[in-house]
Amino acid sequence: MRRLWPESLAGQLIGLLLLGLLAAGQAAQYLSGTEAGRMHGIASEQMLQRYASAYRSLLVCSAGCDAERLVAALQARDARFELLERLPPLPQSSEDAVLLAALRQKIGGPADLPLLLRVRTEDAQLSPLREETLLFTRAMTLKIAARLPDGRWLAAQQWPVVRDLWHSLGYSLLASGLSVLVVVVLFVRRLLRPLRALARASEQISRGERAETLPVRGPREFRELAMAFNLMQERLTRFVADRTRMLAALSHDFRTPITSLRLRVEMVEDAGLRRAMTRTLEEMRQMVEATLLFARDESFASARETIDLAVLLDCVQQEHGALGHEVSWRGESSLPYRCNPLGLKRVLGNLVDNAVRYGQRARIALLREADGVHIHVDDDGPGLAEEWLEKVFEPFVRPDAGQDRASGGVGLGLAITRAGVVAHGGRLRLENRADGGLRAHIVLPL
Repeated sequence: MRRLWPESLAGQLIGLLLLGLLAAGQAAQYLSGTEAGRMHGIASEQMLQRYASAYRSLLVCSAGCDAERLVAALQARDARFELLERLPPLPQSSEDAVLLAALRQKIGGPADLPLLLRVRTEDAQLSPLREETLLFTRAMTLKIAARLPDGRWLAAQQWPVVRDLWHSLGYSLLASGLSVLVVVVLFVRRLLRPLRALARASEQISRGERAETLPVRGPREFRELAMAFNLMQERLTRFVADRTRMLAALSHDFRTPITSLRLRVEMVEDAGLRRAMTRTLEEMRQMVEATLLFARDESFASARETIDLAVLLDCVQQEHGALGHEVSWRGESSLPYRCNPLGLKRVLGNLVDNAVRYGQRARIALLREADGVHIHVDDDGPGLAEEWLEKVFEPFVRPDAGQDRASGGVGLGLAITRAGVVAHGGRLRLENRADGGLRAHIVLPL
């Protein structure tokens, strides 16, 4: 049942309205559910008038005409008349009192005239009109009997037209459902427009983009939601701007004393001590620069544009190939994607640098899957222990601090790389390959 239920809000609202119309029609049919009430009004009037005319004709005929021939002439496809000396039991129901009173008035006989009437439902196949009935149609029969002056009974069985549930309900649902559907579709489209705009803006923010201010319109709840979103984005933008200004000031404040210390180191006469102090100051400078770059993350905040990822990988391969690195790639020959080209290139460059540095070579795969764009960067190195596969993304955390420092790193490369992937709304994880080496696995949303 859950598979048949629409997932969108618009579909659910329309489904609920249609179910409500169906339930209302069934309830109305049930509440009018006396058997006499299910007969069509014109048909019941016609049946009562036919019987009253037949009864009055027999009253006139009692003076000397052939009553049997008259009754035979009254037969019709939907009515059967007969004269009975003795009437079989005909149970009465209080629901038939209205029809019985109307019939007595049409006959116009004495108030104590023995008169019986019974309406009941029967199988459609028993009706002489069965060839004209449709599926699910219920047949009804109207039985009437009145005593003649000679003691006999004029009995009649007639089959009136039925107010069929499915016909009446179907036409009413079709008429009301179409009109309601048109109104609801137009209203729901207008109602959900702010939600779609909010979803698009949220997706932009999740990718690190600046979203346009949402228009404050629609119902009160949607207006409040738009105002809250705009306020949140304004506060986030102000927070990032304040942090960037603060970090720019810190960058200046840190660089000035480091530069001063480098000048003083040059005055140290001991060459070995001077080299050691210079190396320490250079490490401090690298740590300050890397920390500021990680905190500011400027390259990931650039504008988005649509590029071909295959061309981007070609560029990464050529740049590293020019440095003598063994880098190759395979996969989609063309894959347009909206991203920050500079930031994504920096992400891939960091991963390729690591693969070449610790695994001799880098092999890149570009794949398009149902859940997004997958990029693999494989190397032939020793891999990592399982407990380090996630820990290496933490700032200043390195599996081998001495080796990483000797290569010029301070433990922020993978942290910056993951920040770049997350800025695109994606995921980055490391995994050891079964045939050896490490794989960096990027998943970017389509």
